[in-house]
Amino acid sequence: MSLSFVGSPDFHPSKPPSPARHSTSGSRRSRATSLAGSVEHRLSIIEEDNPSPPLTSPPPPKAHNRPFSRRFLGEPPGYSSGQCPPRYTFWDVTGPKGEKFEDLRNNAYIAKRGGWKRICIVGWFIVILAIALAVGLGVGLSQRHKNSKFVDSSAPAPSPSPSASPQTGPFPAGSYTFTTFLNTISKDCTSNSASWSCEPSVTYESDPVNSKAQFNWIITATNTTPAAAPNFTISSTNNPFAIDFKDASLNLMDEGTDTERYTFETQVQKIVFPTNSFAIKCFYNDTQFSADLYTKKTRTFPSNATTSPINAASATTRTGNGASYAEWEFAVDAAQSIGGGVDVPDCYQYNNRQIGAKITSGYEEQELNEFCSCTYRNYDG
Repeated sequence: MSLSFVGSPDFHPSKPPSPARHSTSGSRRSRATSLAGSVEHRLSIIEEDNPSPPLTSPPPPKAHNRPFSRRFLGEPPGYSSGQCPPRYTFWDVTGPKGEKFEDLRNNAYIAKRGGWKRICIVGWFIVILAIALAVGLGVGLSQRHKNSKFVDSSAPAPSPSPSASPQTGPFPAGSYTFTTFLNTISKDCTSNSASWSCEPSVTYESDPVNSKAQFNWIITATNTTPAAAPNFTISSTNNPFAIDFKDASLNLMDEGTDTERYTFETQVQKIVFPTNSFAIKCFYNDTQFSADLYTKKTRTFPSNATTSPINAASATTRTGNGASYAEWEFAVDAAQSIGGGVDVPDCYQYNNRQIGAKITSGYEEQELNEFCSCTYRNYDG
């Protein structure tokens, strides 16, 4: 069976179609028309000249009653409805040489050396180190400021007593100035009398004023347990007599008597410059230095010395070498001594603070029992 349409080669207008064929052709034509109408219904009309604005769905009926801030999830947008939000430009950040953060992130060297994890670890370490330094500096400055508030350089020094600041333990522990006077001078250990000297060069007998010699010494208690008697050591500080020693043991003698005293003996190196030009420097090695520190015997000179005990209000406190020194108010004697023998003295040329050649001419060896000495005291007898 074949179908013929208007315009097809099989259509003949002179031959009217038979009723049966007309019925079949009309049925098919109506189906085609129905199909075309269906397609036409599904396709939207395209308008090119006058585009219509996009359709927006109206807000719910109850939305107009809500507060403006509740019509959105979170904070309301900061831009108008006709504008797009700004582009996120984090990856567009450029470095000082024009490099982008994106390039740094995709750098193969960084990925090979541990990647971003290592960079983050290093960054946290730097941050922690900076915080630690800031905290330490702040604590140090605050502590320094706190200590400086309690220091009053203009305030007078307190009178020394067993509990005063110069003392750091049971008597006689503390820092003291021992005022003495040069008593005797002996130069028998050397053939060159100029190679031995005793400061301040004049004795109390010849010059009671200029013969004064003061020593700043520190006495320390080394054993303060209640079950045992305390032990003490004594050390020197910087002094013009070049008598330096450290932690010499103090021994208590004649305890409980009027001559009770602490004694010590140590070896020091005595240095003498025989000439005023300081061109020669002589060493007296293994010089014996000894002292007696009386605790009850009173000193008799200088003439204004008092007989009051150590904690008397008349005692004075001196400062020096960064410490305070209480005046020792009792009798004191001290002595330097050395016997003759080989290399006594041991002298060298001295120039620009440099030791030169050894000097032997004019220095003959003396007997061992021939002594050089300097003695100091602040009492008669």
